[in-house]
Amino acid sequence: MSGDQQPVSGAGEAKPQKTKAEDNPWYLLATLYGVGQHDKNRRAWNRYFSASLDEETRAKLVEEKRHPAEELRLFSSEEFQEVATAFAERAQVSTKNLLIPKPNEVIDFSNVQFDQGVSFHKYLFGPCSFEEATFSARAIFARVSFSGYAQFKGVTFCGLAAFFDASFGYAFFNGAIFSKKKAEERADFRKAKFSGDADFSGATFYGEAVFDRSTFSGETKFDGRAEFRGLSSFVNAKMEGKTSFEGTTFKSKPPQFFGAGLHEGTVWPALKTWPVPKRTDEAKDFIHAYERLKLEMDRLKKHEDELNFFALELQSRRVLLGTWTGLPIAIYGTFSDYGRSYLRPLVALFYLALIGTLAFLSSDSLLPWQSLGLERVPKSQNRYGIPESAEL
Repeated sequence: MSGDQQPVSGAGEAKPQKTKAEDNPWYLLATLYGVGQHDKNRRAWNRYFSASLDEETRAKLVEEKRHPAEELRLFSSEEFQEVATAFAERAQVSTKNLLIPKPNEVIDFSNVQFDQGVSFHKYLFGPCSFEEATFSARAIFARVSFSGYAQFKGVTFCGLAAFFDASFGYAFFNGAIFSKKKAEERADFRKAKFSGDADFSGATFYGEAVFDRSTFSGETKFDGRAEFRGLSSFVNAKMEGKTSFEGTTFKSKPPQFFGAGLHEGTVWPALKTWPVPKRTDEAKDFIHAYERLKLEMDRLKKHEDELNFFALELQSRRVLLGTWTGLPIAIYGTFSDYGRSYLRPLVALFYLALIGTLAFLSSDSLLPWQSLGLERVPKSQNRYGIPESAEL
């Protein structure tokens, strides 16, 4: 390699540098009256962006009690001027001459570095992008209404990511990282509603991932090497569209689907990737989780998946029962792969017959083909084939 040549990087183009939140016009508008004025900020933001909604959408948000009608009322020209003035004053804290964003534009928080906790509780979002953004502390999106698509591709949540009762159109969380630095925190999607497709492909959940009572109406993806390192809970969730967990890893605990309704198009990862308990004190939770999945697969008539979860249930029971009490389960697994293998019992019978044959041959009591049961010895003859009448 010559001195003026540079090595080619396999990582592709360099990622753009992070922008501080205070340098982002959308953040300034979201915190129009200061970080500590959440309710006042929310009302101004929602009224401002309600201008991009049609009457049907606005009426639906009010009917579903997601936002009060007063909070979706359009600004008068005088009120709008007040907002513009407040934004100009707010922008002086950061970059000067920032133009106030327009209500019908895509809300752009891409590559923004949020160094402090941020709360968008009950905010109204049109199409928006938080792609590659980083939340160094808590990120609150509880009860947010996302109208259009919500792009969270490659986002890093270092603490709590709260999407409790959020409403999504199309949601993209592919490659997102949840609770990377604070594994005791959770990704909270309880009661979230995904009316369009939801993509969590390649996402990593370091802490708990809670989707209890959530509704997935479109196609849902947790595939592409998605990883759940802690507890994953889908209790009473509704998976109304095709759902893929292909390539997903449940690293420490099986997912909890108690009371959940799964789609018949659900795809699971390979059996070898599922966890088995290592201690007796955690075995019961594993058993209950696999029992529930087995019953749900039986309801959907997905018999191969049902057998796989049955095998995982039995492996968990073996840990609960201990080495000796659980020995019959171990034998059952060894000789039949928990009822899923036809070949193993046949091989076992072959070797059993072979052992018996060798035993008979060693005693010279039968001829070789007779020891294999291929020729019956007549009752009128003794074991050496001599007629009884010829005996002395």
